[in-house]
Amino acid sequence: MHNGKYGCAVWGCGWVASGHINAYLRHPQCEVLALGSRRRESILAKQQEFGLDCRACLDFAELLQDERIDIISICTPNCQHAEEAIRAARAGKHVFLEKPIAICEEDLLRLTQTFAACGVRSLVGLVLRFNPLVQLQRQLVAEGELGRVFMANVDYWFGRERLGWMKDRAQTGGAFILAGCHSVDMARFVLGADIVEVSGASVQVGEYYEYPPVETAQVRFANGALGVFTCSLVGCNPYTANLSLLGEKGTIVNDRFFLRRFAGQKNFFTLDTGVKKSGDVYGHPFPAMVEHFITCIQEDRESPHNLASAVNAHRACLAISRSAAEGGRKITITD
Repeated sequence: MHNGKYGCAVWGCGWVASGHINAYLRHPQCEVLALGSRRRESILAKQQEFGLDCRACLDFAELLQDERIDIISICTPNCQHAEEAIRAARAGKHVFLEKPIAICEEDLLRLTQTFAACGVRSLVGLVLRFNPLVQLQRQLVAEGELGRVFMANVDYWFGRERLGWMKDRAQTGGAFILAGCHSVDMARFVLGADIVEVSGASVQVGEYYEYPPVETAQVRFANGALGVFTCSLVGCNPYTANLSLLGEKGTIVNDRFFLRRFAGQKNFFTLDTGVKKSGDVYGHPFPAMVEHFITCIQEDRESPHNLASAVNAHRACLAISRSAAEGGRKITITD
């Protein structure tokens, strides 16, 4: 710690890094001691944006060697996440890791094994878990308000402009693992059941992406529920993260609810939880996530939103892309 506060650093100074920096600055027990990137101009831009006078590091090793730093946020391109998180854990740092945590099966295993061995804490940037609406949906399912849920469908559509590295499959891993993992994880989180089987399809749209930016899948959950997942990185649409749950005692479609317990209900009713799902990084619940993470570190306990909790959703995303490339072959996801 530094001056009685947790020393925090952010490695990777792109768009999403602003959400991490802002959250640390808002927490009274955190101090941003360093920003890092391979490009000095990226660091300077963030320092100017937040009025920070902190250390600027062009080498990840510099952050790892700084004994004042307790927590590192990793906000680099997808293909770097796993190795950098592993290095940070071995250096004794707690890690707030942006999604996806890895883009291959082997790295998922290496990550979980390393963090278990090193004893440091982790948090994954799957922001929808901290959305009040998603938490309410999960609570209603867990309390049995919907009875047996037999269908869970999700969509992730966001046709925004993306950085050049995001067009390269080797750096991203595919459409679902790049962005749609948010919705895949949301389905698993709300339902409280792992995904055990997928069959994927994809289509190439436009020329920007070097891989199909549109993927869909039919899925099966461990509790027997079925689902249809869709992901599109292109198209004329606003940020959309749909969730539909059909159960024997009720149905949820995003913020609309139809529950048997309300006798005489003729149509859906709507609940406003105060916070909408948003594609804007400044609208993501990073402050709540950092507050949760700091509490876990203080109490020396694992977060339910740690690396291990994200593995099943990541494996499902990778399996969808693999299945689509193999003509829709059904793939079983095992522990």
